[in-house]
Amino acid sequence: MADTFHKAIDIWRDELLRRIVTASEPIVVLDAVAGMGKSTLLSQLASHLQCRIWRSARPPGEEDTCDDVLLWDVPTDTQEVEMPAIWQDEGRRVVIAKRPRTRLFGLDRAIAYGKALCLGAADICFSRGELEASYGRTEAPRLLTETGGWPFLVGLHSRSSRDEATLTRFLANDVLNETADFELVQLSLAQQAARSPAKGKEAVPVYLQASRIAGALAAAVDMVLAGRLGDSARVPAISTAYAAHGMQTEAILVLQRAGLHELAVRAFVANFGRYYIFFHGSEAFDRVLAGFPAELATQHEGIVTALAMQALKRGEVLRAQRLLADCYGSRANNVLKVLSDRAAFSAAFRSFRLVMLIYEDVVLGDDLLEQSTTLLSEFPLDADLERGSIYNSILEFYIRRRRFAVAQDIADRALFHYERAGVPLLCFYINLHQAMMHLMSGDAVRARKNSTDAAEQLSRVPFDSPMDARLLALLQACVEYEDGKPEPLARFLTSEMDDFSHGEIWPSLIEFALQYGSQALSEHFSMIAARGFLDRWRAYQVYNRQFRLMIEVRDAVILQNGNRWQEAAEKLAAVQARINRTWVEAAVDELTRLQDRDEIALAVVWLRHIVFEMPGRVHLDRQLAALASNLNLTGRQRLCIEVWQAYVARRRHNLTSARAILQKTFENAARLGTIAPLSEERQFLRELTGDRRISDFLQTTPTSQQILRRLRDTGLPNTTLGEKNGLTRRETRLLLMIAEGASNKFIAHALGLSEATVKFHLGNLYRKLGCSRRREAIIAAKALGVIS
Repeated sequence: MADTFHKAIDIWRDELLRRIVTASEPIVVLDAVAGMGKSTLLSQLASHLQCRIWRSARPPGEEDTCDDVLLWDVPTDTQEVEMPAIWQDEGRRVVIAKRPRTRLFGLDRAIAYGKALCLGAADICFSRGELEASYGRTEAPRLLTETGGWPFLVGLHSRSSRDEATLTRFLANDVLNETADFELVQLSLAQQAARSPAKGKEAVPVYLQASRIAGALAAAVDMVLAGRLGDSARVPAISTAYAAHGMQTEAILVLQRAGLHELAVRAFVANFGRYYIFFHGSEAFDRVLAGFPAELATQHEGIVTALAMQALKRGEVLRAQRLLADCYGSRANNVLKVLSDRAAFSAAFRSFRLVMLIYEDVVLGDDLLEQSTTLLSEFPLDADLERGSIYNSILEFYIRRRRFAVAQDIADRALFHYERAGVPLLCFYINLHQAMMHLMSGDAVRARKNSTDAAEQLSRVPFDSPMDARLLALLQACVEYEDGKPEPLARFLTSEMDDFSHGEIWPSLIEFALQYGSQALSEHFSMIAARGFLDRWRAYQVYNRQFRLMIEVRDAVILQNGNRWQEAAEKLAAVQARINRTWVEAAVDELTRLQDRDEIALAVVWLRHIVFEMPGRVHLDRQLAALASNLNLTGRQRLCIEVWQAYVARRRHNLTSARAILQKTFENAARLGTIAPLSEERQFLRELTGDRRISDFLQTTPTSQQILRRLRDTGLPNTTLGEKNGLTRRETRLLLMIAEGASNKFIAHALGLSEATVKFHLGNLYRKLGCSRRREAIIAAKALGVIS
């Protein structure tokens, strides 16, 4: 390659030569890669000082004749050589040129004692002034950018022929082969700007950032790195280099590709195992797990629990249970046995098994809660991930039990540990739970603050997480819905719901989605759209009893809102549960003591039906008061019951009580910033606010006036259901019942009338609608919007 440097050799290095000759240290070492012009510098020095160059793998001995200045050009294939200690004290100038891979014993000691100066690539590359002297002020800046001042590239620039393949091989064989694994990985990451850390390029030598060799260097780096990865003995060091640059996923993948699965498992566990997904994202998590052989799924606890976590994050609860059963047997899916058997199951596994309960259809009793709390004592106070996850699991227990005050304290504890562990995604989930709790409690003001906190935490997550972005979008849309703005939730339901329903789901989240989704669709689209939404969930969550019951209850409420009360009653009667209509009609004090979320939901929806059907029923007011005093109700449920209490009071001609109850309810709603629970009770509020004696009273206070205005903005009419059509309440009720196919005998029994009286009222109803038969009346009712 002698002709390569014909132009570069002509550049006389006056400044650099002067620095070498005048250095206070007697020994100067030129330590740089191939193509830096080290031999050229020695030739210029030899010419300037009129001395010879010693070219040998060994230093000159006493028998060798040397000049007063020793110029030693160490051969490129020399691995190591010792520098004579006497050179430090002789007083003569020694200049040594070598490659970085050549180890020069004694050099570090000489540098430490101030006897040696080491000049690297940054010192030897051409300066801008040197290039300007040879190429002119116009050409020099461009040449410096293209070559980085690397003498090899400066000489190559002057050649008419440029062979990229030869350049690539030169870079690979003569430059990169001498670099350490850490530096090679650093170069590889610098070639991938999108994945490289910001400091990665700063650490790359300037001459290797030359634009002229960008393509050839990338190819050379890939070539050398691939060769080293083919040597299993070098792979661990390369993996360590990736890890040092923050590329944990690539560090594990290179071990897996080399078949070093034991080391890969260790690296995975060292990077938090099943928590890996929260630090690096689901895509990286999936890639790492896919690299482990299948047999590890039944051999290593860390891999088993990670695979189960992967299944849970995809909404595949049954798959997660199967993975644990394959490894530990069926006992792994008996939570109480797992938590109580410390000899058979590690604390980490029991902690994970507890986390799985968040997603499972399991009745959470006091014994299970006690076991969960005891598990905390097995982890040190600084085991933040494990302790935070245990608190997270306990949080779900209290949310299901509607003990929101305790749940809030547990959420704060979980958040403390997750923040200390530095995992913003897990902090996001806690903020999400807090917001959901406040929305369930009917407190949209606090929910909005938690929503803002959740958005901030998600913005700090260093990777894309589409499912979590959907969770945040749903939360923000529901907060806006509480403020009387249905558009964000409507957009979410039409564009994101399909992907959302096939992702990570747990009971309190699905309850949240079912509540707001079905209500928004029924109020702003149609009852058919709302029921179709519920059917989609019913088909997907068919295996889960809790989800099925939630869906059935919401379906019944949607039917009630569409004035299909009889169909709703039939649907509720088909639910196999202790709480049925007979139980609710007979219960008073028992309503206060209900604790189970699903039993409370059934009692609430049955009582709603009874309030609409028989508002004058004996003891109904006592039943409503008993249920309203149940401490396990959500704030939303309590607001709804207060509306029913006002409705019953008005039907019993107790306007004073009706006005007082409704005013208190409206003021609470205004203070909490919530409108959605009241909006869903428009069947009852329509009649209450349609009474001028009540609506005029509500107008006397600004807060009640504000809520009433917002309700009317969302579609609450100023008149009762049948009033605008000239129908009495009794006639409207009859129209609803015949529209659902009720016979005269059934109507008479349900309303406590004789069949003759029913026929009389039906005659008046037909006359007002201009009909002569039931079929015509039903068609008219649908046309007038009396029924959905």
